[in-house]
Amino acid sequence: MTIARPFVSLSLSSAFALGIALSMAGCSPDIEPAPTVVTATDAPDVIDVEAAEVAATAPIEAASAETASTETASAETGASEVAATEATAETATPEEAAPAEPPPALKTELVETAASATPGGPPPKNDVLNLYYGDDPDRLNPVLASDSVSSSWIRRVAEPLARRKFSDPSTFEPVLAESWTFDEENLEYTINLRKGVYWHPAKLPNGKVIPPEEFTSRDVKFTYDTILNENTEAASMRSYFLDPEATDPKDRYKIRVTPVSKYVVKIKWSKPYFMMDDWSLGNPEFNIIPRHIYSVDKNGKLISLDFSSKEFATAFNDHWANDEIIGTGPYRLVEWRQGDRVLMKRNEDYWGEKPHFSEIYERMISNPETSVQLALDGDLDLAAVPEISRYVRIRDEPGGHDPDVVRPVEIERTAYRYLGYNLQKPIFQDPKVRMALSHAVPVDQIIDSIYHGLAVRMTGPFVPGKFSADVEPIPYDLDKARQLLKEAGWEDTDNNGIVDKELGGRKTQLAFDIMIFADSPQYSNIALTIRDSFQRIGVKVDATPTKWQLMLEKLNKKEFDATILGWVADWKSDPFQLWHSSQADLPDSSNFGYKNPKVDELIDKLRVTLDEEDQVPLYQEIHREIYKDQPYTFLYKEKATGLLNARIENFKTYPELRPHYDFLEWTSSKARVQK
Repeated sequence: MTIARPFVSLSLSSAFALGIALSMAGCSPDIEPAPTVVTATDAPDVIDVEAAEVAATAPIEAASAETASTETASAETGASEVAATEATAETATPEEAAPAEPPPALKTELVETAASATPGGPPPKNDVLNLYYGDDPDRLNPVLASDSVSSSWIRRVAEPLARRKFSDPSTFEPVLAESWTFDEENLEYTINLRKGVYWHPAKLPNGKVIPPEEFTSRDVKFTYDTILNENTEAASMRSYFLDPEATDPKDRYKIRVTPVSKYVVKIKWSKPYFMMDDWSLGNPEFNIIPRHIYSVDKNGKLISLDFSSKEFATAFNDHWANDEIIGTGPYRLVEWRQGDRVLMKRNEDYWGEKPHFSEIYERMISNPETSVQLALDGDLDLAAVPEISRYVRIRDEPGGHDPDVVRPVEIERTAYRYLGYNLQKPIFQDPKVRMALSHAVPVDQIIDSIYHGLAVRMTGPFVPGKFSADVEPIPYDLDKARQLLKEAGWEDTDNNGIVDKELGGRKTQLAFDIMIFADSPQYSNIALTIRDSFQRIGVKVDATPTKWQLMLEKLNKKEFDATILGWVADWKSDPFQLWHSSQADLPDSSNFGYKNPKVDELIDKLRVTLDEEDQVPLYQEIHREIYKDQPYTFLYKEKATGLLNARIENFKTYPELRPHYDFLEWTSSKARVQK
């Protein structure tokens, strides 16, 4: 998983990543763990699932498993990533929502194009992809950026050495690397770089133009140097390379990067790590940056000869190019007017196959209903529909949409929701109590009544697929729940309708609070459903709506009883940060106090197992053990829902890999051109 990033309802902040945008649509605050932290947001491995990738009604934590830190919450991008848009949509109140009038639309019309609408054909000279995003990102530096909107923009402009194939996530395909070999005995990659690849041109703040320079091994080394500098604001990414057992500071990182020649670089690990491929070759959050840009100040002078120095890190964290993206990718960032719009143009000198669309134009639209209406009118090419009931009406009711203009889309994604318990609280420390509570949550009813069937049950920490165990969902059974509570010593001794037990010498009622995301009617409905069901087994529950930033503070300090959240995970995640006992008592950890020596042993073994087929049974056994313990009541994973303009062709979805679509595959036989 990637580090958890607080995912506020997979916010569709940028309509471009429908996978993301759609993701967002389903989750309001979703947290995505960060590198080595689950991909949730910026927590280790958990908190983005571009997450940005959950509905705009409930928060989802993107899990990036290893370090999952709940320090950043952001929606993944809107149509750029429907997920991002959704998240943004979820958090906006009527007063906070975008201005009544969004930025002016790009006046366009649709015309038949003679250019080929099939992949590999000549792209049209003019065809604008109209998208939107929900809120401005803080910065665009690929090493420092941590929100879903910036991630979606970076993905179009910057590139990794290699990436997992959408159609087969177990396989990497070359990007800036032309080929590579791996010496398993020495844990060393030898990477042959693609020749003749040039960085996009740039301009210093003083107006001086920086012409394109060729991409080389110096850029690869520099990218790692910026991440491994302990003073740069890249802690979540840096956590993947830390060796917690190192006693000598010079050995604190388990990776060494050495340029061999202009086009060859070696990456050597001191210890085996099962996600070495992702952090040696590439993943959605790990792109190469240009040394000739980020190593110089606003006047073009070298910042420091020592890229590990604090002097360099200070300048890098506040670099003049942090509001730009200079990459090697298929699009160039031409203009970003904060609070207004962003414009990207096709890189006509791109080394690879050129994308179909000549431009990508995104307006900032924070109000989800505005973006939905614009999509229905044909003015947007992709938009998230965060409110599931609204989506179903558009999809099913007569006149809900014009099929010649737009078509509803549903996207499977790697994100799920859960009811999590603070295991530091004595009332939750008996597994029988947690199992009883899970038997009393009517998950199927929630899926049918609140999600209109657009979700499937979850049984454990890994979404259904290759890495999850084949176990039956906990059935809704109030009699079983009452029986388990009685076996655990909880009975209603004073006939007040609430079971009680002596804990620590004091009579304690089984009563607690569920913290929920304040700006999500969907979460509120779920919490009320759970409250009413728990009441029938003698458990008293209150739901407390909480603003996202305060919610993050309470999560970090473990100042809560229970909470409804979600994780957005990568195809393959590191469960260490969320589920290893060593993380249970750490400040700001995304682990809610869970400790299980057997799970620790399995995670430790998984993390040094390099063969993927040997990893599968370890993942599945971890899943089974956590299923038996029920540290969460695992709820469901819902689909991202959105609207796609009818002109868009070759729109494919990939449920296993974020952002769940490849925009480079999209084509259209009707071009959107400026009037």
